[in-house]
This record gives sequence, structure tokens and C-alpha cells, in this order.
Amino acid sequence: MFALEHVEEYEAQAAIIRSERARLMVELQALDGVQPFPSEANMILARVPDAAKVFAGMKARGVLIKNVSGLHPLLARCLRITVGTPEENTQMLAALRAALQDL
Repeated sequence: MFALEHVEEYEAQAAIIRSERARLMVELQALDGVQPFPSEANMILARVPDAAKVFAGMKARGVLIKNVSGLHPLLARCLRITVGTPEENTQMLAALRAALQDL
């Protein structure tokens, strides 16, 4: 019942996620060495030069993502990035850029 009574709020949140996902795809595609994969979810899979080092660099900057590179050979060097709020995504992108520069 609660969900049905708040449909407008869920629709607004979904619209923000779709918009931010599109923004992140553009930003990620512009980064050297980053290969984002198309997504219709609230996360983006991206291949980077060194997933472990990028993960550690982002964590050191206070941004947590998921290093999925060890889960399957097809996920080699991949990170899973959750689509957050506009502010969270801006912070994530800054941490990612800095971590990539550290490589």
C-alpha cells in the first residue's frame, strides 16, 4: 500500500537515476582507459587499466565501489559503480579521475 500511495516519489527517483546514469556514461566514456558498458540498471560496469589500484585509490578518497574483477574472467579489470545522487556521482567521478592519475 505504501508504494502505491507514493508512486510519484518513486517515479521522480527513477527519473533522477536514469538522468544520472546517462551523465555518468558520458563522463566515463571521456576518461582515458575507462570502458563503461551499456546499462539499464542503477549501476554501471566499467573496465579500467587496474581495478585493484583504482578501487584502492577511490577508497582512500572516501568513495566505495565494488571491484568485481575477480568474480569471473569476463569481468577482468572491471568495477561496478552504483548510480547515486548528483552530488555523490560528482564526488565519485572526482575520486575516479584522481585514482586513474595515480596509476
